[in-house]
Order: sequence, then C-alpha cells, then structure tokens
Amino acid sequence: MAVPIHNEDHVNLAFGINFQYQYIQFQNVSELSRYYFIKTVSREQRDLELKERSDERLVFYKAAADMLQMKGMNGIDCVMRAICEAAQYPVSEEGLVGEIIHILLTPDYGRSPFEVDTEWYDMMSPYIDAAVAGRQMFNCASIYSNCPEGQEGGKRAAGTPRCSTKPMDISNTRGIADA
Repeated sequence: MAVPIHNEDHVNLAFGINFQYQYIQFQNVSELSRYYFIKTVSREQRDLELKERSDERLVFYKAAADMLQMKGMNGIDCVMRAICEAAQYPVSEEGLVGEIIHILLTPDYGRSPFEVDTEWYDMMSPYIDAAVAGRQMFNCASIYSNCPEGQEGGKRAAGTPRCSTKPMDISNTRGIADA
C-alpha cells in the first residue's frame, strides 16, 4: 500500500507499507469450526447488531476526512473521490486486502436496495452518490476537483509534462562514441 507525499520540490515521494500475511484458505464455512467457536445468532439478534453497526462506515469516512484535512487536503472531497475511483476500478478480486478496501470504500456494501432506513440513507447519501458516479464511469477528478491527488495524477510543477507514451525517435541522436 503506497500513499503519495506532497512536497514543495515537486519530487515524487511515496510512503509505502508492505503487508505480509499467511492464512489457511478454507473451502467451506464448516471448516472454521475446527479453529474457531461459531456462535449461532438468531435473526432478531443479527438485526439488532446490524442496526447498531449501521454507522460504522460513516465513522470511518469522517475519520479519514479529518486525517486528510489535517494534512492540508480537502478531506471530504478526497474521501468522495476515493469512493468514486474505487467504484470505477474495483479491487475486490485482488485478495484479502483488496476485498477489505472494496468493503470500506463501498458505502452501500451489504445493503439491499429494498431496505428502507431513511435515517441511514440520509447520512450516507453523499457517499452513495460518489459510488454511483464511479459505477457510471463519470470523471471523478472533475467532480471532486478540490482533491488534486488520485489516480489521474497529482500536483505537478507548471509546464511539467506528463509521461509520454509515444516512442522516442532516436534516429538523430549521437552516441557516446560519436561525442
């Protein structure tokens, strides 16, 4: 996982963390009972716990926005842009970490469109709108333009070109031996 670090010299810096993990891949949920005690929960208990946990993702989004705000960025726009870009290019098939990122950055993950919880929807609607914009392939960088960082490229010095994908013409260049 890498996070870009903004600096005044316009030198590309990134803070990287490597996660190494090893785990047993279970083929069936019943295999978990050998290692963990599986508690049976009634539907009523599960619904109560879901109601209590319904705002956990909102707490995460606000904490991330506050952290980015302390770093001098527009925290809310950057969280919205991350949600939008994650919806455009899902990483749920990229292993355990990809699945966790997908769950965190999908505001309506695990919710049925038929569930009616107006209080939850009112709190989460801006985040859901960001995810919908990403799923519909809108330009997240222009919608959330107050957050300059992201996969579209970050801040660059004025006049600094983006990397070119055109092949370089080397027919008129002099070699070291010619110098």
